[in-house]
Amino acid sequence: MRRLLQTQSVLRLIAAVGFSLLLTAGAACTSAPVGPVGPSEYVPIPPPTFGAPSPEIDSAGVTHTYWKVTGQPSADLRDLWVYITNIDMGAGTIVRSATDGSYATRVEGQQDNRILFSFGAPNGPTMCASLREGPANVPCQ
Repeated sequence: MRRLLQTQSVLRLIAAVGFSLLLTAGAACTSAPVGPVGPSEYVPIPPPTFGAPSPEIDSAGVTHTYWKVTGQPSADLRDLWVYITNIDMGAGTIVRSATDGSYATRVEGQQDNRILFSFGAPNGPTMCASLREGPANVPCQ
């Protein structure tokens, strides 16, 4: 019984994170590279950089393509959660930025997938970029 309750708790947590990612994806890449932090406060969001794609084969023999994502240091973004969502795949990752505001993780996707970034919370400042190697300078369509 105890194990069942633990399993249900884990499933609820996964569902909550998934729901948050879906809400974030609902913003659908329409934001500019600045976003609201407080009632009338805006901060610049440094554009992230995507590394070269790296294919990996999972235990079932399925190939997945991952891209390294790095964010430059930014005092305005230090110690924040960074939500990175591949809107086209409906999947993403969450990483905590460092004390200097930088972050590094990876995201699964194919070239030109729409990648939504939210900072601080799923409804925090956002930016969107098309997945391509190099600095994220191609906005979502």
